[in-house]
Amino acid sequence: MSDALQQDLTELSLETPISELIKSEPLLCLPETPLRAVFERMHAARVGSIVVVNTFMEPVGILTRYDLISRIILPGKELTAPVSDVMSRDVICAPAHWSVMEATICMATHGIRHVPVVADGKLKGVISESDLVRHQRESLRSLSAMVQRASDLPSLAQVSASIRQLAQRLLQEGLAATAVARLVSHLNDAMTRRAIEIVSAQNPEMVAGLPEWSWLALGSEGREEQTIATDQDNAIVFVADAGAADKIRPRFLALADKVNDALAEIGFPLCKGGVMARHEKWCRSLEEWKEAMADWFRRPTPEKLLDAHTFFDFRSLTGSLALGETLRDWVTAEAPSHPLFLRELAEDSMRSAVGDLPRPVLFSAVARWLRRKNLPGHWISPDRLDIKKEATAPVVAWARVLSLMNWIAATSTDGRLAGLQAAGKIQRSEGQAIREAFDLAQKYRLRAQLAGLQDPNSLMLDPLSLHELEQLTLALDELAKVKDAVRLELRL
Repeated sequence: MSDALQQDLTELSLETPISELIKSEPLLCLPETPLRAVFERMHAARVGSIVVVNTFMEPVGILTRYDLISRIILPGKELTAPVSDVMSRDVICAPAHWSVMEATICMATHGIRHVPVVADGKLKGVISESDLVRHQRESLRSLSAMVQRASDLPSLAQVSASIRQLAQRLLQEGLAATAVARLVSHLNDAMTRRAIEIVSAQNPEMVAGLPEWSWLALGSEGREEQTIATDQDNAIVFVADAGAADKIRPRFLALADKVNDALAEIGFPLCKGGVMARHEKWCRSLEEWKEAMADWFRRPTPEKLLDAHTFFDFRSLTGSLALGETLRDWVTAEAPSHPLFLRELAEDSMRSAVGDLPRPVLFSAVARWLRRKNLPGHWISPDRLDIKKEATAPVVAWARVLSLMNWIAATSTDGRLAGLQAAGKIQRSEGQAIREAFDLAQKYRLRAQLAGLQDPNSLMLDPLSLHELEQLTLALDELAKVKDAVRLELRL
């Protein structure tokens, strides 16, 4: 790995000292400074806070623009009054050696937007909420740039570890899980594209003279819902005249074989089910894909239904993106005219169910107490939930079926739910609640995967507070309503 890339990874560490975020001298004043002078300094410096210090440069208070209404305007304070009359006392300070993560947790815990940074008790600067947000954006831009600069597969593997760290940090900072999954998918897309570029550069004879083609992401990456523990699901679509596909396919299969191995090397395990572009079943021309899906529509056997569930979330990552769009337009227009297939697909998805936790949550408290005493408590309340099988996966399948029925082209589950809500297939009063419930389930799935357990989708319930457990229980109730929407649509 290059020295430059190693330096980038170091700078993205969760332990970055907040002292490195300080870009200017802090704005400060003494306790006896009149309010008018304080506001003049804040206005001239274009900042939202001023730290009040004593003669030893020790912070004794802080005044922010958010204090203006409640502490000055409404009480009718004169501008000649000293700042000590209205400043926030017992100011919370952060040591300069604190990490960005520690400062973020501190702000969230105390509900504050500015933290004075001190070293040996002396004021060194001020970190604001916007500074942390800016650091977060810069981290994302740095990661994207690092992907592009990676010259080999080991470098990309190092970036993959940093993406995991970023996801963990964003979740702890309170970013919505759907947004985190979309961000992870965006970065993983970039890594996949870069891996294909590296393989192509190393094997120019494989790509020379190839017809128009595109690499398709399937499954969670296709839906832009990729989490941390994920394997490969991909395919290839290419352009070929009638009868020419079999002649050109071996070249695409050879290329895909190297790409699939490269993706495994940088952190995306090979798909155990074989859903990868290296296999002929998942490497077809545009016309062959249309013929295959037409066959699924006409003869929906269990195997074809499984293929349909897997493939219908496809999204073009690289090459000719127009090929993927053409295929998506065809599926969106064609699927609603095959009610038998849609009914079979729906009934297949209806075999899944969202989990059901006991009520009231007091039962869970009793079960936890029994488990702490090494007594069996599972008969009262479980200690874990398969957050994929019993929460996210059923909703993904139900939303997919409903979207295919109603000419909705979106591939993400959130996008599909939004489209169904707009089409009146999910009541508007429930639509937003269902989307928020799905986001919460995604959040807990990410939390489970970041916990590093052997089963990455096993959410341990006992560490959750009773309030969190109640929220999860209510979310599962909301998610179950999507199944009701499928049942109503098909009159099952």
